[in-house]
Amino acid sequence: LAMQKVFDALIADKKFGGRYVSITPDHKSFIDKKQYDELVKKHIMFKDMSADKYLLDAGIARDWPYGRGCYISEDSGFIIWVGEEDHLRIMAMQKGTLLNGPFDRLKAAIDYIESLIEGGCAKSEEFGVVTSCPTNIGTGMRASVHIKLPNLTADGTDKQAKKILKPLGLSVRGLGGEHTPIGKDGTVDISPSARFCISEAEILLALYNGIKACVAEEAKAASA
Repeated sequence: LAMQKVFDALIADKKFGGRYVSITPDHKSFIDKKQYDELVKKHIMFKDMSADKYLLDAGIARDWPYGRGCYISEDSGFIIWVGEEDHLRIMAMQKGTLLNGPFDRLKAAIDYIESLIEGGCAKSEEFGVVTSCPTNIGTGMRASVHIKLPNLTADGTDKQAKKILKPLGLSVRGLGGEHTPIGKDGTVDISPSARFCISEAEILLALYNGIKACVAEEAKAASA
């Protein structure tokens, strides 16, 4: 694994710590199906890609589960997926209302990781970060928030949330990503639809405006 030295450095660093897990048979950090399913349930590990026809047809899910794994920091707030749709998918997560918290951690971690990779990550001067999905070209960043909207989702759907957020350029998803159900308590995942020709600052601002609009409409629905 070419990235092993990077993960070893992260694990040895007190700011990160944690462990690397692999679903590649015979890998020294291999985890069994029970452990894997538990990490998927916690939204730490990605789902079985071989079950997705589109990923198989595109060749993205070939050779499953070989070459797939996940780095998990000590606090589980910083994760790197290996061999999902892209070679690396780097994520920072944090509970709370301050959007700059996880962004600052993500930026610092990416700078550190790239310093350990010869030549850094693949980028185009014209198109930005090179990704398997064309809609992610550009910053390559997706910022999202899980927000509880029990009144706006009282009918069991996210229709009202989408009506509010679509004009703001935001998408609404289920807790497991695209094509998955919203939480039983009304929790939805919201994120900017655009990642191409948009800066990281614009992504965070769009998300902030969407949260603000949702909170206001949720309060109205609660008093109706």
